Amino acid sequence: MRIGIHMGFSTVDNVVEECRTVGVNEIFLSATSVPGYDEVGYSKSDQLRKITDGLQDRKVLVSGIIIPPPSPENVLGQDDTERKGLLETIRAAGKSGIHTSLFYPLDRFLHFHEYHVDRPLKVMPGDDDWPAIEEFMRDIVAVADEVNLRLGHHLWAVDVVRALWEAAPSPNNGVTYCQGMCLIGEDPHSPAETWGMDRIFFAHARNQVRTGPALMDHDEVPLNVGDVDMAKCVSALQQADYDGVIIPEHLGPQSTADAVAYLRGLIH
Repeated sequence: MRIGIHMGFSTVDNVVEECRTVGVNEIFLSATSVPGYDEVGYSKSDQLRKITDGLQDRKVLVSGIIIPPPSPENVLGQDDTERKGLLETIRAAGKSGIHTSLFYPLDRFLHFHEYHVDRPLKVMPGDDDWPAIEEFMRDIVAVADEVNLRLGHHLWAVDVVRALWEAAPSPNNGVTYCQGMCLIGEDPHSPAETWGMDRIFFAHARNQVRTGPALMDHDEVPLNVGDVDMAKCVSALQQADYDGVIIPEHLGPQSTADAVAYLRGLIH
């Protein structure tokens, strides 16, 4: 298991300096920070390749790409332009040699401020709009298969993720393991049993203290305190021979460098 950080791109020097400061040499790169993205609405493979090559020359590996959350209109098939841009970003990532992604397919459907029993999302399997979501997933996975990009869905609802897997069967249709899943009542401490290790393409490390029933009702805290037993989570990954990247996030008052050091202590 390796430790990395999330990064937006500014210059190669800035990325390298940040990595050296926190003590890592792997990053997940934000697609929206790639030069030219704002002008055309997607990342281009030549620009991505330029970034990955420049960083590799400085001993920093772009281990994955962070794909921006699609709008509800995109997901429901009501915005063809955004859909095409998303597909181009996925295609560019694979063509540039990046083979893992952090993807938030239904982030815009979360019930964030309200609590609904057994309905973390505004559209759930079986609802009228669910077939449109299945079609969206088939489009996304088809392009991911074309360029061999693994889609690590950041989606905490276990049954919903499994429904997305069923909608578009593929070895590239997987999950991002994130302990934030406890905020909707899922158990974060047994990733292998919950997801299956062949489906976990990427891992987050985060902790929080839940203060109420809604998703927004929590405080972000350092990794070593909170509702999640982070040591148990990391141990579970190690016991299941996870050999991917783990990235700390939502750390509250904890610095990224401290979080990286804490994770390194757990791993070693």
